[in-house]
Amino acid sequence: MLSIVLLLSVGISRFFFSGSDAADDTATPVADEPTATVTVTPTPTAKPSKEAGNVGGNKPKKPKISAPPEPTGECSPSDIVVEPAVTDAYSYDNVTIPLQLRTVKASACTWKLSADALQVRISQKGGDLVWSTVDCAKAVPTKEIVVRRDVVTTLPLTWTGRRVVAGECTDHGPWVKPNFFVIVASALGGEPSSATFGLYKPGTALSRTEPDSPVS
Repeated sequence: MLSIVLLLSVGISRFFFSGSDAADDTATPVADEPTATVTVTPTPTAKPSKEAGNVGGNKPKKPKISAPPEPTGECSPSDIVVEPAVTDAYSYDNVTIPLQLRTVKASACTWKLSADALQVRISQKGGDLVWSTVDCAKAVPTKEIVVRRDVVTTLPLTWTGRRVVAGECTDHGPWVKPNFFVIVASALGGEPSSATFGLYKPGTALSRTEPDSPVS
């Protein structure tokens, strides 16, 4: 009886242990998870456009500058405009008087400049005559100049800054003191033009206050 029980026990034990081994041998292996693949497509880079204003590679053309007209004859004195462009200056020294010349009708002509063809006079504003080309004829050069209608010709004159006394023009006359002055210029037979300027004490600012007020 005991032998039967032992045989049954051994048989049952083998049954359970063999089943466990079979289960281990037939286990299905777990596959690795798939890895996602990312594909990057490069974006084409746009080519830089041509700069504005240079389409086709053409360079901008420079404007042509026409030459001033050549004189066709002598100027009529009545056709010449003389405008003084003098600026403020200092007393006790030479004063440059720029005169701007142009014609009214003729496109270009030749003017025979001399003290007989041009008259300039300077007066103290509201006062006496202090200088003129009638008395100081040597201040006006004698030469031929071209005067045009559309291009201004500048003629510089020099005033010594001294007063004419009794119709005499010398380099030893009395200095004109600081004040405001009126200059009148014209071609002989033409319309006169005028301008106002001031003479200031050396070392002071060239800044006028009142047109009729003398500068101390």
